[in-house]
Amino acid sequence: MEIRLFGKEYGVYFQSEKIVLKSKKAEHILYYLILNYKRKAFVSDILNVFFEGYDESYSRKNLNTLLYMLRKGLNLTKDSLKIDRNVVYLDVSKLKIDYILFQKLMDKSPSKKTRDEIAKIYKGELLEGLDEEWVVPYRELCEMQILMITQQLKKNDLNLFEKLAELPTKNEIPMELALKLIVLDRKRRNPMFIPLLIKSQSDISSKIRKSDFYVKVSKNTYLILFESGKSDSETLENILKFRFNNDIKIIEKL
Repeated sequence: MEIRLFGKEYGVYFQSEKIVLKSKKAEHILYYLILNYKRKAFVSDILNVFFEGYDESYSRKNLNTLLYMLRKGLNLTKDSLKIDRNVVYLDVSKLKIDYILFQKLMDKSPSKKTRDEIAKIYKGELLEGLDEEWVVPYRELCEMQILMITQQLKKNDLNLFEKLAELPTKNEIPMELALKLIVLDRKRRNPMFIPLLIKSQSDISSKIRKSDFYVKVSKNTYLILFESGKSDSETLENILKFRFNNDIKIIEKL
C-alpha cells in the first residue's frame, strides 16, 4: 500500500490505483498518525481532535471501529495498527509513504541527487485542500523545507535540459521542473527568468503572463519564474504589484 500526502491527489493507493476508504474520518486519522510518526499519538489527543464535544466512551468506541476499518482497508495486522497503553501505534514501515521519505531525504546532506528526489516527491502542498488545524504546522514545515531547497541551487549543477524548446506549454509546472529550469537559466549569459517567492491570496493563474511559470508551494505561497525580457528585477516587481493590485508580498528573489 502507498500513501501519498502531497498535492491534490493525496490518498491511499494500491498498484498506482487510488483506493477510496469507507470513512473519511478514518482516512484523516491515518494522515494524523503518519504526520506524528516521530512522536507518540496519544488517544486523548486524537479524541480531542476528531471527537471534540462527544462523550469519551462513545468516542473511544468509535475510534476502535475506525482503526478496525483502517486495518481492513490497508490490509494491516492488529500489531501494525493498535492502541497500546493509551497510545495509537501505526507501524509506518508496512506502508510506502511519500511524506516520510520526504523527511528522510531532508535529513540527508544536500546534494543534487537528494534535491532531485525531493522535487519528484513534492507534487504540491501537503494534503492540499484539507483545511484542518492539525495539518497546518506540518504543511508550513514542508513549505520551509522546500524554500531551503530552492536556496541551495548552484550554478555548477548538471544541465538536465538540452534545449529551451523543451519548455512546458502550461503556466503551472511541478517543482521538479521549476528547479531544473532555474539551474538551466543560471548558465545563460542573459537569464530568461527571474525566480521570485511570493505570497498572495489572488488567483495567480489570472495574474501572470503566458510566458511566466509558477509552482504552488503551499497555500497562498508561490514560486514564480518571471520572464525578464529586457526589464530589471525592480521593474518586474512593480509589474507584479500592479497585476496583483498590491495583493502580493515578495518573500525573496532567488
